[in-house]
Amino acid sequence: MQTIDSIDYNDMLDPNTLDLQTYLEKYPWDEKWTSLAEPIEKLWKFDLEVSPEEVWPWLIDTSSFNKRIDIPEMKFQEINGRLFGKSKNAGIPAEWEEVPWEWEYCKQLNNARIYSKGFAYYVRVRYLVYPLEEGSTRLFVYFGWIPKGWLGKTLLKFGMIQLEKAYAKGLKGVVEDVIKTRSYSWLGPSALSIIKESKSEKNPVFPARMQQIRVGYIREGQPRELVDRVLNYILDADESDLYRIRIKSLSKAWKIPEKELLLVFLHGCRLGLFTMSWDVVCPHCRGVRTEAQHLGDLPTRDTCEVCEIQFEANQLNSIEITFHVHPSIREVQKRMFCAAEPATKSHIRFQKYLDSGETYNSKLLLSPGVYRLRVNGEKNYSLLEIKEEVPNETLVWKTDETPEQIEIADHPKLILENLSSSRKGFVIEERKEDQDCLRPTDLFNFQDFRDLFSQEALSTDLQLDIGVQTILFTDIVGSTKFYYNKGDSGAFSEVRYHFVEVYKVVREFQGAVVKTIGDAVMAAFPSPSAAVEASVRLQEFFSEENTETPIRIRISLHTGPCLAVNLNSNIDYFGNTVNFAAKLQAIADGGEVVFSETVFREKQLRQLMTEKGWKVKRVKFHQSWINEETQAYKLVFSGLTSTEETK
Repeated sequence: MQTIDSIDYNDMLDPNTLDLQTYLEKYPWDEKWTSLAEPIEKLWKFDLEVSPEEVWPWLIDTSSFNKRIDIPEMKFQEINGRLFGKSKNAGIPAEWEEVPWEWEYCKQLNNARIYSKGFAYYVRVRYLVYPLEEGSTRLFVYFGWIPKGWLGKTLLKFGMIQLEKAYAKGLKGVVEDVIKTRSYSWLGPSALSIIKESKSEKNPVFPARMQQIRVGYIREGQPRELVDRVLNYILDADESDLYRIRIKSLSKAWKIPEKELLLVFLHGCRLGLFTMSWDVVCPHCRGVRTEAQHLGDLPTRDTCEVCEIQFEANQLNSIEITFHVHPSIREVQKRMFCAAEPATKSHIRFQKYLDSGETYNSKLLLSPGVYRLRVNGEKNYSLLEIKEEVPNETLVWKTDETPEQIEIADHPKLILENLSSSRKGFVIEERKEDQDCLRPTDLFNFQDFRDLFSQEALSTDLQLDIGVQTILFTDIVGSTKFYYNKGDSGAFSEVRYHFVEVYKVVREFQGAVVKTIGDAVMAAFPSPSAAVEASVRLQEFFSEENTETPIRIRISLHTGPCLAVNLNSNIDYFGNTVNFAAKLQAIADGGEVVFSETVFREKQLRQLMTEKGWKVKRVKFHQSWINEETQAYKLVFSGLTSTEETK
């Protein structure tokens, strides 16, 4: 496999001879700008003692970098898919339109602004990134301005001198922070505030309102050390990190179990420390299009004008849950010091716009994996699989000829051709989903969420795809006779005792009770193995050996895709998977666990069965609703009666 150090950079300028004149030969000005005024241009060179891969997340987060070098705050507004900004520099107001950014992973990024107000007509910026020996990086930074009038020309000449000094100082600080946060490189600049050590005082002093909340946490049994760490984080962290708090990122950075931290944040919502947001995310750029305060406020469809698409908001990965600091605790605003488009779309490794008839060549620094190729404004995409030792090293991508799936060698040569009659944006993005997203299913299958937020429900017209779930049904065996023998009062007491134990075991194995149906329970689990372990624990408790309860149960399980729906103002699960799991009860007797073929085929469950010495008995299950027969399996806890019937 090639490393970045060994890549041929013949598609870029030679870093050893690059100067401003050479740069302008490769990236000339459009005459429509130079006709307005003579450009003011600078090309700076910086050698950084960190690798391109390490420094790249910090370079593309131009908002954090601009804040570091004291660039004034900027305000942005999206109008019809176009981004407009405004700021005040040296006391002079400026307003502009952002030209869509272009970038290539670990190689270059560039953007431009068209000013409607301020000291310039236009500015273009480009970063060129080159690897050096021993894991270092050479960075070239180009600025080209078209000044407006004598004042603009004067301010920009002096301003660029100061900006170069600020860049040198800022990049030195970036290198220091990259080294400091190497084990958290995936977090980028936000690692600084996330990994900051919390104060070590045994009885920390917080503002009065936060102290009240702390007392509330402790009364609810939440761990003091973690509560104090969260409270200190809220007080000390940068606003940009607190605007949308992502639980999974924070739990990984703090090395704290996700469910433990999530529980603190959920309780925090009830105590007035946080608010929770249900964010509709564009499937292409992953930008937030709608922020809903409640689950019932989610739309069924949404629009991303930037990507020029409409999309269903009920798809598997369309919703992310984030947390915000309650405004009564701290006013947190979304402060921007640059649009920083590449940082907000870090899953996109390549973005390039071509005019009609234009072509472009490049050497991509993409490692083995699966990527998606798409043209901006189109929902369809092609899959690009990069493999080692594949003979094909060139990817030709034309707007009208992209195949459905392509295999190519790592770090391929790319040839783009825009054969359409309009300007097009070409995008190459990682196919893997965002691993740090907290999805609805993470909450729906978390019993504490259901207990704390029982009032949350979907709108009646929204069916939310929550992916593959393992559904468990329990049922009390011989309930009619049981009620007759015990009487209403005695039966109610025993059934209630049974519910308490079922809830306890389901929660212990990371599941959640979706609903109760009479004296039966429907629960959901994130995996078949967790559901089967919970089933075994339940059957052991309600076995003949337990003389404390006369209740005996049967259990059925099935795994498959589910929809979350609104039923009686609660979050319920719906679909063939749920129906199949319920129907399987027909072939289960007291003390038995029956599950489907899809449950049995899970690799982790097979390993668990081997470790525990469990076996299964193969049985036939008649699906009367389609008049077909399929296989199911009964879990055998002890000696087998027939080796021919087991597997």
